Parts: sequence; C-alpha cells; structure tokens
Amino acid sequence: MRRLAVALAALVLLPFVPGTASAAPATGAAEDCGVRVNRPHFSRQYQEIHTRIESFCLVPAMANTVSGRTYRLRFWGWELVGESAPVTTKPPGAFVQNNRETVTAPCEPGSRYRYRTEAFGTVVLPNGTYSASAYEQNDQEIQCS
Repeated sequence: MRRLAVALAALVLLPFVPGTASAAPATGAAEDCGVRVNRPHFSRQYQEIHTRIESFCLVPAMANTVSGRTYRLRFWGWELVGESAPVTTKPPGAFVQNNRETVTAPCEPGSRYRYRTEAFGTVVLPNGTYSASAYEQNDQEIQCS
C-alpha cells in the first residue's frame, strides 16, 4: 500500500520581504494557501519522470505563481534534471485559486535513480504577497523502462 505524499499537507505561506532570508508568519487569509507536491513517478506514456506540483489558495487571489525543479540522486549529490519555469495565473481565469503544473525530467531506459521534486509558489492577495515551498522525494529508486 502506497503512503500518501508527506508534502500534500498545506503549508502556511509567509509574507514575501525582499532582501530578507526569513519573514514573520502570515495572518488571516494567507493561512489558507500553500504548495503541494506529488511523488515523482515514471510516466510510461511519455517515458519521462513526472511530478505534479500545485500552488493553491482557498481565498480569492489576485495572482498565483508556481514553479518546480526535479533532481536525481547521483553519487556526488542531487543533480538538476528537470525544471518548470514560473507559470502565473490571474483573474478572470477560472483556475487562479489552484495553479497546477507538471515538472518533467528525461529518463534514460534502464537507468535507476531516486528523484526529488521541489515546488515554489507565490500568491498575491489583497493584503500582501506570500510564498511557500515544499518537496517530495522517492525512498526507492525508479527504474526507467
């Protein structure tokens, strides 16, 4: 039985403060926003590693941006193998509250690696701009066929 991705839980967004490494916890509506990451998996249809990422907000947002990066574990550390450029949704679009994308990475036939995907989300609300991040990685290697 597969376990649910740990990163599926909503993360509390923090106010974006340019030039600082940390920020004070958000209050009010921003607590209803976050980032979710599914577990990286092999797509037989596309012969790639796919990971679904999502920046979401349960309250009306003025803009919602999500981006992601996928890495594979090599003997020297994590190697960047796939990247999703930032994608922003804005009203009057129907999907401003949930911005979902798929991060893809090439998968050489016969190769076996562990994969890790990081997602980064930013939402603009009437009371400020908030950002969050999350990641998910495989405990076992994925074999590309």
